[in-house]
Amino acid sequence: MLAGNLAEFPFPSLVGALMSAGRTGRLVLKPPFLEAEVYLRGGQVVHARVQAGERSLEGEEALDLLVGLRRAPFAFEPEAAPPHTTLLGGLAVPARLAEAQAAWQGLSLPSDWGYVLRLNPKGGEAELSPETLRLLAQVEGKTIAQVLTAPGVLRLARFLHTLLQVQALEAVPRVEVPPVSLLVLPIYGPGSGVAYVDEALYAEWAWAIRRGFRLRLLGREAAMEVRPRPNIPGRLGLLEEDLKRLRLRRGDKVEAVPEV
Repeated sequence: MLAGNLAEFPFPSLVGALMSAGRTGRLVLKPPFLEAEVYLRGGQVVHARVQAGERSLEGEEALDLLVGLRRAPFAFEPEAAPPHTTLLGGLAVPARLAEAQAAWQGLSLPSDWGYVLRLNPKGGEAELSPETLRLLAQVEGKTIAQVLTAPGVLRLARFLHTLLQVQALEAVPRVEVPPVSLLVLPIYGPGSGVAYVDEALYAEWAWAIRRGFRLRLLGREAAMEVRPRPNIPGRLGLLEEDLKRLRLRRGDKVEAVPEV
């Protein structure tokens, strides 16, 4: 079985090699954020499919998306038969791959399409077209893969490139850490906007996330800087100004979760 990674063998070159060798079978690509497969019959590409969550693409649009992958494990399963045909093969496929490759070369997106898109709180002013503004409203909270797995892949990729470049959007890793129930503990002193958790809990979050993070109080629509503090297990330390702002008192129970 042929196997490797697109980081060493880019998708257009890989498909071209399989076509030149007259191979028949199924090429499976396995990035963690989507499922993808390409079928060949006698060196002709006859079917391509990509799926991210509930969204999916087939045929030429699926090829457009796969060309943009910078890294993903792949494996080729010889003699596998396609469920149906979405591509006619011939010279149209290499031409489509070359066209898509040229388009992707001018774009800069994170290589990990599992990153989640959100409005950038540090973004400055930028003049955006009405179509770009509509897209901005639609993509927040979705992964890059989910946004791109839709008709008009290259157009969507260009929009995401623009929104990320002007810092209207930012792409952050998905944080899959469950909320923690904590009891409010007043912290006396000046300042605001800082929450304190026990050193052990902070270390657990830091190990899971592996980058800077803040703390969000669920149900309060509040996100705060978070710092470790010794000997407060099961507690959330809040400064007096934040207690007043959030209408919390000593002993109140809150649900807290880290976010990037």
